[in-house]
Amino acid sequence: MDAVVNGKPRAYLDLVRLPNLFTAAADVLAGFLYSGGELARWTDLVALIAASVCLYAGGVALNDVCDVERDSRERSERPIPSRRISRRTALRLSSALLVIGFGFAALISTRAAMIAGLMIVAIVLYDAVLKSTPVAPAVMGLCRALNLALGMHAAGSLWTVAAMTPIGLMWLYVASVTFFARHEAGVSSCLRLTAGTIGVCAAVAGLSAMAWIVPLAQVCFLWPLALLLVGLGYVGFRAASRPSLQTVQAAVKVFVISLILFDACIAWSARGSLAGLLTASLILPTIFLARILRVT
Repeated sequence: MDAVVNGKPRAYLDLVRLPNLFTAAADVLAGFLYSGGELARWTDLVALIAASVCLYAGGVALNDVCDVERDSRERSERPIPSRRISRRTALRLSSALLVIGFGFAALISTRAAMIAGLMIVAIVLYDAVLKSTPVAPAVMGLCRALNLALGMHAAGSLWTVAAMTPIGLMWLYVASVTFFARHEAGVSSCLRLTAGTIGVCAAVAGLSAMAWIVPLAQVCFLWPLALLLVGLGYVGFRAASRPSLQTVQAAVKVFVISLILFDACIAWSARGSLAGLLTASLILPTIFLARILRVT
């Protein structure tokens, strides 16, 4: 596979971080199932996933466009500084993907279009303006929280406790991972890594509240949730105790991929093990592709 995916195709797949696209799809699938969506409405689900994937791909491509000078110093192997893709081409691709993602959302409903529009605003602000500021982790968390809300858009109201709990915890998880990874290409402090890990663990542990918040909750989701908490805590605190470029980047990779399992617990809490396992199954292509393509 590694020999097949090379040259220009590999450059574009690295630019949009193909393995991560499954984590974006998992957000929407989990939100859709959690809010009562039925797989019989598969056309709506496909359109929402397409919107999410395009918005995510456009966002990470724009991130590389905006980070080209920094990447030239710290990560020269990336598609733009290595000159496998020009900055102008990457910007055009990013813009097209964001527009197409919005278009897919608009096909579903006005509410979905509004959420997608807010995602685009948050993506552009993060990549082009706020990435180097203290509020960057919060804005990145907002992008992912909105992505989960995109899947839940058909719910009667997104302002209920049952809806806002997973959305808020998704925000905390991703904001904490972003804080943890802030200096992953350089030197990370033990304090930063510890604080980021505590935030990730708090978000995962917080999902246990859905056993009481969700009507007719499927409490068996607490077992995989506990395993996820232990695993992520071990990975994060291990990196904090021995911070190095390799351990920090490896931990970030695990945190990002584990978003799918976080989503699976959300789906499982409301719809049972089949919904959880369906969502969790997206981790298989993610892990496979992450062996040969860029994740962070």
